[in-house]
Amino acid sequence: MRGIFILLILFVASITVQSQTSSEKLIREGVSLHDRGRYNDAIKCYEEALKVNPTSMSAVYEMSLSYLKLNNNDKALSLSTKVINANFQPLLVDAYIVKGTALANMNKMNEAIKTLNEAITRCGDEYLLHFNLGLSYFNNKDNKMAVFHLRKAIEIDATHASAFLLYAYALNDLDLWVQSFYAFHFFLLLEPNTERSKDAFGEMFDILNARLEPGSERLTPEDEIDREWLYKNISLKKTTGTDEASQYSFFVEASKLIFFTVSQMQNDTQSGLLWLFFVPTYEEILGSGHFDTYCRYVSVAHFPESLAWWNNNKKQVDNFIEWFEHGQGDADDGEDYGDDSDFEDESN
Repeated sequence: MRGIFILLILFVASITVQSQTSSEKLIREGVSLHDRGRYNDAIKCYEEALKVNPTSMSAVYEMSLSYLKLNNNDKALSLSTKVINANFQPLLVDAYIVKGTALANMNKMNEAIKTLNEAITRCGDEYLLHFNLGLSYFNNKDNKMAVFHLRKAIEIDATHASAFLLYAYALNDLDLWVQSFYAFHFFLLLEPNTERSKDAFGEMFDILNARLEPGSERLTPEDEIDREWLYKNISLKKTTGTDEASQYSFFVEASKLIFFTVSQMQNDTQSGLLWLFFVPTYEEILGSGHFDTYCRYVSVAHFPESLAWWNNNKKQVDNFIEWFEHGQGDADDGEDYGDDSDFEDESN
């Protein structure tokens, strides 16, 4: 009798393993279909997977994602909540992202924010949670909280362009234009040539070309930066020329002015993303011997000449990439921005 019982256990275990294997295969097929944009077909695979293994939270989560892509926010919300309630740890963060996105799509922004804050409490400081929370606050017109969470996202992972882009917009909306300028620059370093790169460069260029009235809020000190002095000296570099060469030259000189001047204002008491990340990064780029190549790189979406230059100057491009990736590489000929004589107050 004992032998029969053992055989029965082994038989049940074998059936369970086979069911899980079959379910996982269907899920993989569904993911492949989802990735090709065939969301309805993917959902059918997940439904079949759940028939084989009704407890598969992976199938439930993947189905929620496909429904989200189909703009069926009710189903995405219901299914992602099921994963969250099951406390399925491997996909808990992802399920919260789907739920928060579905709520935001339904214009339930306060509920989306509540959901994502709950996720951070349960799951800890995850990049995607802080980014999506920053996005939700930004869409809810709460730029201070947006900046807080986007800064957290960047501190966790400084390789995702979207966080820098949204951070730049939120900072600019708060009139923190110097920090916004740095954030736009870094976004363009990560993503130089897409449709949103064109918009981002335009926004950054507008910062440089802004005409501010005396007493403007945007001229008051910002995080120990004398913005009135910066604005005055940027204005002195403006050109009346509307041709591409003149506009590019202004962009380079104004960027150089900001990066050098702000780096000279740095001291050991300062903290935060501006002083501990942006300023040292751009001080290094400015002194690398690759600054003009860098400027060509981040402006390819705006200036056709920059894109042409990038395609026709392979040696300088390779040197810049080698330096950027490994901290070494020959400097561009004749490029030296270490002398502070170019940065004196030209109004005197």
